Amino acid sequence: MIKKTLATVVLFSAFAFSHTVMAAGLEDDMKTLGKNYKAFNQAENPQAATAALNNMRTAAVHSKSYKLAPNTTDKVLSSTSLFDQIVVEIDKAKLLVQAGKLDEAKKQGKKIAELRDQGHKYYTH
Repeated sequence: MIKKTLATVVLFSAFAFSHTVMAAGLEDDMKTLGKNYKAFNQAENPQAATAALNNMRTAAVHSKSYKLAPNTTDKVLSSTSLFDQIVVEIDKAKLLVQAGKLDEAKKQGKKIAELRDQGHKYYTH
């Protein structure tokens, strides 16, 4: 009986912890994107570059759940579309890394920074 109760408590605690980790806020996602963008640019091997790109992709996909209002009256992409474009650029860079073209992938990765800068221009207050 005690083993079942303990197992249930441990299982519930693990679920609650994983749910808390998954509920990271937009600010955390942006920090993850920035930190891993830097790691990607400093990567010296495909494994490190791929790990950074995977972390960036996860953060960008999670960020799509936040609907941001632009701080301008200009016609701009929706925040969801912007994150979709970032994911596309991450995927392109990842394909280049997998093809053994790390330097080319880093050049492609500059488009990620351009999209990030565009988002900061229109969505930060």
